[in-house]
Amino acid sequence: MSRRNRAFTLIELLVVIAIIAVLIALLLPAVQAAREAARRSQCVNNMKQIGIATHNYHDINNILPANLYLHPNYVPPGLPWNNTSWLAFILPQMEQTPLYNSINMSFQWGASPAVNTTARQTVITTFLCPSDPSPPTDTTNADEIGSGLAAGTSYVGNLGDNCLACAPTTTAVTFCAAQGYNCRGMQLADAVGSATKPVPPPNGTGSGIFWRQCTGTRMAEITDGTSNTFLAGEQIMNVTSWNAWCHANQTVGSTAVPLNYVAPGRKITGTGSIVVATGASDRGSWPNWYSFRSMHPGGGNFAMCDGSVKFIKSTINMVTYQGLSTRGQGEVISADAY
Repeated sequence: MSRRNRAFTLIELLVVIAIIAVLIALLLPAVQAAREAARRSQCVNNMKQIGIATHNYHDINNILPANLYLHPNYVPPGLPWNNTSWLAFILPQMEQTPLYNSINMSFQWGASPAVNTTARQTVITTFLCPSDPSPPTDTTNADEIGSGLAAGTSYVGNLGDNCLACAPTTTAVTFCAAQGYNCRGMQLADAVGSATKPVPPPNGTGSGIFWRQCTGTRMAEITDGTSNTFLAGEQIMNVTSWNAWCHANQTVGSTAVPLNYVAPGRKITGTGSIVVATGASDRGSWPNWYSFRSMHPGGGNFAMCDGSVKFIKSTINMVTYQGLSTRGQGEVISADAY
């Protein structure tokens, strides 16, 4: 009596494949969620290190680091646009003293003449959010750096609620018709009468902690409370030309627009930001992108002035969001408001 070896029929094989496909479909979101949780945890750790370094700087100097749009010593006269960022000033507190010592503060960060290129092109992993898919260096930069290669940062300092698309001539809160939200003059927190960039600059009018002509903020000035005031927040580097960690004007963000704001007619793609109608790059349109945004689903991480890190939801009330960005406007914000 012969015996036949039993094999899978085609239907049985298809059933097995279908079961495997269903299991993969069920497991994949969980795997992706676990990976994002790990990336978000690393992002929080990066921001805590930046916060601790900034506090250590304040302990040593009794003031937070400057974010000068002009050279801190204002010399030599022919090179006023040095633009050294607050992130550059905290390098010694981040175990980056050799890199800090390599910076020649007498020269600007520009691509021509080619000075400070070693520091400018050095990638600092603590400045990069692991969820940010942007390349760590690029040649599409703003200001003096221009087409020069520069390393970026996923974390920018809190400018406050100062205006972007409109240019009030007072420090009052005004409605910006171009963007549809309230904001505070002066534009970008530039000081009154600073259009010609006088040397040294007059006091700025920033409502936050850092701005592009910021000579330094003291903890005692944060009268709204350090636990309720942003120190720094996230950005997606590749959507904007303002992303180099070494440059003052590329290391701050405003709350004049909401968290994760995308301007009408614009879109964020895998290659950066574009104008939807034409497909042209929009990364040079600073009023659209000089703010805070994140690749973390639902919101973004912010380092607070007390050293903690909080996840802020994209749905946060705009008044609350802007209130968290000002250091001394007297807003009363409870923790359950965000």
